[in-house]
Order: sequence, then structure tokens, then C-alpha cells
Amino acid sequence: MSLAHIENEIRRFLSTDAPEVLCIKGKWGVGKTYGWRAFLSSAVQAETLKLDRYAYVSLFGLNSLDDLRYAVFEKTVSGANIGKDANENTFRDLVQELDSVRKLGKLVEWTAAAFNRRGVTDLLAKSAFLLVRRQIVCLDDLERAGSGLGAREFLGIASFLKEERACKVVLLLNDEELDDRDEFNRQLEKVADTTLLFDPSREEAVRIALSTATRTAEVLAPLIIHLGITNIRVIKKIERLATRLIDILSDHEDTLVNEAVATLALASWAVQQPKIAPNLALIRGYNELSLTMRAGREPLDEETERFRKIVADYPFSFVSSIDEIIIDGAEAGYFQDEELKKAALVLAAEHKAHARDSEFTRVWQDMYHGSLSVDDGEFLDALYTSSISEADSITPVNINSAIRVLREEGREQQADEIIAAYVSAHNDAKPEFFNIGNHHFSADDRLDPALRQAFEKRRAAYVDERNPLDVLRSIGEGRGWNDADVALMAKQSPEDFERLFESLKGKEVRRSIETIRVLAHSHHEGSKLIDEASLKALRKIAAKSPMRAKKIRSYGIDIEEPGLPAGDDLVNEGDADDVGSEPV
Repeated sequence: MSLAHIENEIRRFLSTDAPEVLCIKGKWGVGKTYGWRAFLSSAVQAETLKLDRYAYVSLFGLNSLDDLRYAVFEKTVSGANIGKDANENTFRDLVQELDSVRKLGKLVEWTAAAFNRRGVTDLLAKSAFLLVRRQIVCLDDLERAGSGLGAREFLGIASFLKEERACKVVLLLNDEELDDRDEFNRQLEKVADTTLLFDPSREEAVRIALSTATRTAEVLAPLIIHLGITNIRVIKKIERLATRLIDILSDHEDTLVNEAVATLALASWAVQQPKIAPNLALIRGYNELSLTMRAGREPLDEETERFRKIVADYPFSFVSSIDEIIIDGAEAGYFQDEELKKAALVLAAEHKAHARDSEFTRVWQDMYHGSLSVDDGEFLDALYTSSISEADSITPVNINSAIRVLREEGREQQADEIIAAYVSAHNDAKPEFFNIGNHHFSADDRLDPALRQAFEKRRAAYVDERNPLDVLRSIGEGRGWNDADVALMAKQSPEDFERLFESLKGKEVRRSIETIRVLAHSHHEGSKLIDEASLKALRKIAAKSPMRAKKIRSYGIDIEEPGLPAGDDLVNEGDADDVGSEPV
């Protein structure tokens, strides 16, 4: 049923005072409540609302007819408050307006004071319900009512309000989740005058959820429509994160921001609706070129093929460093702002220096994907030429795809030439660039052995001219490290570490030693070398005197050398603020 038909029917319903029952069904999250409130608000603003009292009641947690009767009275609002949540003020206004309630005297005063408290007497519930007449009553979440409030009970109330109190009643529910669905449908036929199925299309869902003209809505709407997301609650959650993401990246160009939001929409959908959306692991490991090559060699499994179709023509071709941070944010529900900003600056620099994979990308999109008339040799020549000319801007995953294609087509020499040009183009790159583990190669990418060897050789040849003592101090101060730090520390001998540790002063002694021991027990490449060398150095220092041994034990270090003095651990007064640190 189209949204326009539902909207017209609700407008008609609200524009008359004829008693009737309207039932709106729909799956969880499709926007029944959101849509109803929007249409009600429009009617209030257009002044087409015929009745001037309204009560919205969620049956969630209500367990008896008395609970429901009193809730209808308690939630009633009037005039300008229609469409807004009932509160203590609207309740007091209601009490003041109704002369007959005043006759309840002290009982009413006590009820007002106990607003929102449980335990309201049956007498007050029944007496208050007598005053509910000639108004609109919306009963929501019928499928979530307590065990003491079944279909017969709440449908009986709906019928009573219509027949005896001249009310217009709206029922909102997901009938698929009702325990007594068959019984409900039998009774509903007798009670409801009109039943509507709220099942908006993707375009209609976007119009409902992103009704306000904002920068977020402008960027997000076509993405949501492309993905086919119709769950209003999910769209609103994505909108919240997208608004935050756009705010964090506000200093960057629209192209970068739009790419980031596209990744977020896809990842958030996977997080919020894992049974419908693509698997999050597929998203994390996705690379368009690699998957295309795989599809050309072998049949894809059903889930991968479905994912491939979903992201076809969607602005998402591979997972970059900033995408990883965005996907993490989608899972967590919030972003690591500083990490995101740093990754955005790196990506912005790439955009500025190059049209990101420009000619290389066009070769794939126009000559490979976009044409059946291009000769194989023409495509391979263009692939080779663009790989050489744009070697400084192509990602390692994508250059690997080009190398593999050329090898598979017998162009071994050209593949090797691309590797040489690629390594040369990144001659000034930091050693972490040549760490294969830092790039998003999946099992399907089949890393070219010669490319791997070239990366490993280039990384091993890197000379870090920084002072190891400065790096050790930095590691301790920041309680963290990067790949270059790990590589430099892994080159230090036990004698080097002994000299470094003894050169530390003040609080940096404990902090640097503790942090280097944490690094030693990590899973980073080189951590085992750091572990062995740093531990030997600490044992050598401990063997120099009993006091040194006690100090080192106080850092949580297991010296394990026979003959060393035992005793209570000592902590320097200057390190008092570090007492309680976890031993390493």
C-alpha cells in the first residue's frame, strides 16, 4: 500500500468526528509510529483536526484493563499540546479543566502528586476513564502488552471507546509478533472499520525519516535508497552517526565527506540489520578489483554474489584506512574523533596530489567493466601504462590486482616493471607503508610473491636515523608506538637497552620500561626480539646491586636470576602517581 494512500486515509480519519477504529499494521521499525505522529502534526498545523483531545498510549508494560483505562486518561492532552508527549503539566491542566474530576477531592490531589507512580487505586482509574469521550485515542505497541492484557481486552476497549464514548481510535501494531495472532485477526474484523498495511518503499521511507532538508539528508538519501533500507529506526540511527561524521569532517571537500558517509551507511546497515544487510566481514575485506577477478575465475558463494550486486554502482570500491575507522565507529556507535581526523588529512593529501587512481580507475571502469568491444591487448596495454604513470597514487591492493592480471595474461616482464616503478614511486614512504599487514589484503587478493618480496626488501633496507633514546622516551610518554618505533626498538641489542634504560630520568624510567614490556608481549612483528633484548638488559641492571633489583621488581619484571636479593618492592617517591599500574 502506497504511503500516499495511507496519508490520505489518515487525513480523512482526522478530519471528521465520526467514531471509528483505524488499524495500521507493519513490521518493526518501518515507521508506523513515526508516520502517524507526522501526519497528526500536519493535521494540527493545517487546523484540519476535528476533535480537540488526544491520547497516545503505548501498551508496552501494561498488564491489566485498569492500567490501560487509567493510561488513556492520564495521557490525554488538548489544544496546542496535541502531538506532544503528555507530562505532569498536561495532566494538571486536564484535571483543572474537568469539573467532574474535582469532585474526587483529596483523591485527585493525591493522584496528581503521585503522577507517574504505580499503585493508582482502581477507583481513580475507573472514575477517570469515565471522562474519556469524543477524542482521538492512539494505542501503540499492542504486540508488546503484558500477559494480563490480551487481544480480546484491548480490542474490547477500542470497541467500547468507539461505540460508547464516540472516540476515534487508532491501533498501531506488528501483528506478526502477536502470540495470539489468529484470535486477534478474528476479533479485529469485528472492531476495525479500516485496516492499513504500512509498508513504505525505499523512497517513501527516506521521505519519512529524512523529512528535514539538511546536509546529512542530502548526502544520505540517495545512499539509503540505493541500499534499499526501509526501516525508519535504522535510517534514523544512520542519520545520527552521519551527522556526527559530517561534522567531524567539515573542513574537507565534499568528495571526501561523501565517500565517508557512503561507507558509514553501508557499515551501519550491516550492524543494525545483520540478517538483511551484507556481512560486515565482507565489507571490511572488500576490494572491487579483486572480487571482479575472482568472479571471472570461479563462481562466487551466494552471500558474496549478493553483496557484489548490492554495491554495484555504489560509491564504495575498497576499504581504506579511514574506512576502517568509520566501520569501527558504526560498530561502536561513536567515532574516535582524532583518529578519524588524522586519516582524513592523509586522504585529503592524496586527493590533492592526485586524482585518486584517476586514469588507472578509468581503465578498469571504462575499458574492463564498461565495454565488451575493447580488445584484450588494448586493455592490458592501458592497464600497464596507467599503473606505471600513477604508481605513486594507486593503493597496494589495487596495484597487486593489476600485477596479477598481467601475469595471468603472460606479461611477466610488465608485471615486474610495475613492481619496480611502484617501490621507486614510494621511495620516501615510511617503513609502515611497506608492511603488508597494514594494507587490506584479503584471502581472495592472492598477494603477488614478487610484490611481497619487494615490500619486505624495501622495509628491511630502511634506515631509521632517529635517536633510540628519544623514541623510547616518546613511547613511554605516549604509552603507545607505531610500526617505525617497533622496528627501531627491535634492532636494539641487550647492551643497547641497558644503556637506554640507564639514561632515563625521573618518571620516564618507570613509564618507558613498563610500556616497552607491554610492546614486548604484543603481537607486532619484532616484539619477540624486543622481549628478549629488553629482559636481558633489565636482568643485567638488576644484577648490579640489590637496590636496583628491588626497583626493577617494583615494575612487575620477573628477574628470575638466582642469587638476587629478595625483599619488598620499592617505589620511588617521584613515581607515586604511577603506583597501582598493572604489572607487565
